[in-house]
Amino acid sequence: MTHRRTLALVAAAALGLTAPTLPLAAQASGPSELATVAGAGAGAGAGASAAAVVPCLTGAALRDDDVPAWRRGQLEDTPTITDEDLQAVVPAETTRRSVQAEVEPVLPATVTVPVYVHVIKGTHRGERNAFGPRKVARALGILNNAFDGGQGAKNAPTRYRFELVRTDYTKRDGWFHAYNNGSRDNRMKRALHRGGADALNLYLNRGGAPGMPVLGWARFPWRAAGTPLDHVSVNIDAMPGGRADGYNAGDTLVHEVGHWMGLFHTFEGGCEGGGDLVADTAAEAEPEFDCTEGRDTCPEQPGLDPVHNFMDYSLDACMTEFTAGQVRRMDTAFAQYRSGRS
Repeated sequence: MTHRRTLALVAAAALGLTAPTLPLAAQASGPSELATVAGAGAGAGAGASAAAVVPCLTGAALRDDDVPAWRRGQLEDTPTITDEDLQAVVPAETTRRSVQAEVEPVLPATVTVPVYVHVIKGTHRGERNAFGPRKVARALGILNNAFDGGQGAKNAPTRYRFELVRTDYTKRDGWFHAYNNGSRDNRMKRALHRGGADALNLYLNRGGAPGMPVLGWARFPWRAAGTPLDHVSVNIDAMPGGRADGYNAGDTLVHEVGHWMGLFHTFEGGCEGGGDLVADTAAEAEPEFDCTEGRDTCPEQPGLDPVHNFMDYSLDACMTEFTAGQVRRMDTAFAQYRSGRS
């Protein structure tokens, strides 16, 4: 896709580097305001700026019958990437040492993240089933296990512990189908949001459009932390035990919280440049929708595709890991945008 070189040059400029010196591999997705699970359209032209819309999926993938229906919609979970998004992440991560020096004095060994769960119900048959306390507890258990390094041998542990504060239930059709920065979605979040910049507000509904289901979406911390629109939203069918076969084991929540913590998709930037700007995630030309072991879509770059990474689009059963570099990215973003903020 032609926008990838543009992203590499913008990232290089932010770091004061030339493009060839950028770290190989990494993710650079920074859809400016949101992070969804689906994608749209063709790439920007060769001369386009980084402010242009960056699709999460290519047009070809969106039309491919081999792509699971839950990944085939043209709605995005991380829509546009801008110079501001890159600059929000890149300068603080010039070297591993600088990141550690900035973060370690600020964050304690364990960071407890207060969680407010907002369950939205519709009024029609099949839309009234509440996502009850046991299901909420199960979902947060899966989230904590992933962030504690418990999902796989290569799953780097983090310092974050997600603790439920309260769950509320709202019955309203318009909100039940609200999606990604639409007027209904924004009204819902302004009405229900609780806590400060460090609080995770999780919304469960069935957002999307006819024929275009969406698994989840979120906002990056530099775009919304401390505002009522700061959120993670997950399609209730993609929560544990839901109807989204292959995506109902709880890892959509992990993926979207990754965005909320400042992570980009592993396939952002493709094979060229700095990718997602995390040095220890191998470059990936396009999302993985299954669990293809040994896949290498960027053979001239080191490493195999990170198909087990939580920030890819693999099936839930395949998602098992964050990298140490991604954990450092989370720490940097949390310290700068969430810790100690009201």
